[in-house]
Amino acid sequence: MKIRSLLSCFAACFVFGATHAVAEPARGDEMERARCGSIIDLFMSADPGVNQDEQALAAAQDRTYVFLMWAHGYLSGRDGIDFARRPLNQEGITALVGEIYAVCRNDEARLFLDAVKEIR
Repeated sequence: MKIRSLLSCFAACFVFGATHAVAEPARGDEMERARCGSIIDLFMSADPGVNQDEQALAAAQDRTYVFLMWAHGYLSGRDGIDFARRPLNQEGITALVGEIYAVCRNDEARLFLDAVKEIR
């Protein structure tokens, strides 16, 4: 009986997940396709000194947060968690933006994922 219940739960989750995936594109899809040029544009649009539209600014900052947290997580996973080297605070995230910009500025067509892999 437990196996039947488990299988029913698995089937329900699978159906819900498949239906949900068709209805809304995966958030990871944007990450896979993002190019350096669009990331630089996103960073600019997340700057309150540049973007005066409060709703657009908030949306850009939310998207920027996702990309930066992904990059920080990727680098911490690859290099090991070292908050002295890569702190998760305003100073550390500002430095990460600078590192991403340094890698991206000369090749705006480059995939964001490939650019982050180059950061050391």
